Amino acid sequence: ASLTFGNAVVGQRVAAKAEKRVSGARATLRVENKVAIRFTRMGRKKEPFYRIIAIDSRARRDGLPIQQLGWYDPIRKQSSLDAPAIKDWISKGAQPSDTVGALLKKALII
Repeated sequence: ASLTFGNAVVGQRVAAKAEKRVSGARATLRVENKVAIRFTRMGRKKEPFYRIIAIDSRARRDGLPIQQLGWYDPIRKQSSLDAPAIKDWISKGAQPSDTVGALLKKALII
């Protein structure tokens, strides 16, 4: 009888732990994918050239973009921006990086 009792107690403990795991999983918040507008580096060594892209915020810097939105050449201080597409992404909730945000303000897009 003591073996049965011991197994029942162990079974209750296992069930309680499983219940805590399930209730803990329900309590956690699910984070949605966030789109970022940021630079991806192109060009050669010591000669940077950046493309401005919309990309999943969790992706690496040179990852596969969702859409290319323009480019920026820091050596010549030139840029070409697709303003309607950038405004569209921002209206959908995309967050520009600090550097891209400064460039967009300078170009009067934001």
